[in-house]
Amino acid sequence: ANCMHGVQSRCAPLRQQHGNSTTKTGGECPTSFPNANALGCTFNKTLWNTMGRVIGIELRSLWLQSVGENTPSGTPHLGLDCWSPNVNLQRDPRWGRNLESPGEDPYLNGMYGVEYTRGLQYNSQIDGRFLQAVATLKHFTANSVEGYSWTDDGQWVPTSSKHDKQHRISRHNINTKISMYDMATTYLPAFAKTVQEGGAAGIMCSFNRINGVPSCANEWLLKQVVRGQWNFSGYITSDTGGLDDIQLQHHYTSDWNSTVAVAIQAGCDVESAIWKANGGKNNSGIYIKYLPTAVRLGFVRESDVDRALAHALAIRFRLGLFDPIADQPFWKIPPEVVHSPPHVQLSKEATAQGFVLLKNDNSVLPLNPSSKLALIGPHVHDRSVMLGNYLGWCFCAFVATNF
Repeated sequence: ANCMHGVQSRCAPLRQQHGNSTTKTGGECPTSFPNANALGCTFNKTLWNTMGRVIGIELRSLWLQSVGENTPSGTPHLGLDCWSPNVNLQRDPRWGRNLESPGEDPYLNGMYGVEYTRGLQYNSQIDGRFLQAVATLKHFTANSVEGYSWTDDGQWVPTSSKHDKQHRISRHNINTKISMYDMATTYLPAFAKTVQEGGAAGIMCSFNRINGVPSCANEWLLKQVVRGQWNFSGYITSDTGGLDDIQLQHHYTSDWNSTVAVAIQAGCDVESAIWKANGGKNNSGIYIKYLPTAVRLGFVRESDVDRALAHALAIRFRLGLFDPIADQPFWKIPPEVVHSPPHVQLSKEATAQGFVLLKNDNSVLPLNPSSKLALIGPHVHDRSVMLGNYLGWCFCAFVATNF
């Protein structure tokens, strides 16, 4: 699930109360917090930590109730792995994901990542033996292109443009050229801090190439830096459909056996494949399709598959999924914690703290306090845009008809 500013899920199912078929309770919807760019403006580490803890508790409860993601029908119920936080930097106002990131400063993003991760994953007040949920950092790294493209001569074109798609640059095919200095001072610190100080258990490699090598096939990035320098012990996943890009978009490989080989040998443990729109078992991933053959033909060592499997399964052990559940409090989180009054109040406090007021010293802006201002544009009254993306259902009326 994505948990950028709340669990991206449907609402909990309605329930009968005390056997009375005419009395319905439940239908709790996940608490929605402000977008991360507003949360960054609070500069409040305690708030970020507490929000992470709330999201983790609600995720556990919704998971126990078999609630599904806020996507079209057919997708499975939630897992306990949050594809959050996004600690990419806000580098360009045209980037369509700025709202997901706390800011443009590596230190701020690192502190946000640390506190969010600590709150989400570790809850010793309930059970310090196991992870409450898993934080998967994204998008690793230098991912700053979204929803727009350039032509070969540097002209910007909208994604919907009929301009020759073969000459567009997007997040799926861009080769981000970065010096080692910029990597060390700008693009790596937030991830490093969240891993080393926050203990993040997951990382998502991004779609783009970095200096010619796709992120999910980048052995220097995933092995030498993440596992070697940072001592990361968690799992690494691709972004959805990202392994296909290695061959189809970046043309880094020429066949599927080679594609799965460079990805798994680089350290990409798990593939996120594109989920079928009509539901059913998802078997479209290239790991599922081609890894067995790649091993038989000698493209991939069986030990590489064992290593990836160990990283993935270790997360499930750390969540307590292979231990007896009788004495595990995380298996007894009640439905009532979802959207509970304290959680809603925390969201209100976060919203208030995120407001930024600018002082108009010396009348720099020619504004008359007694005059009226017109707010013009498509988003002035668009509440859905104001709520942000990766959003859970906000109103239980959506599930009432399905009871």
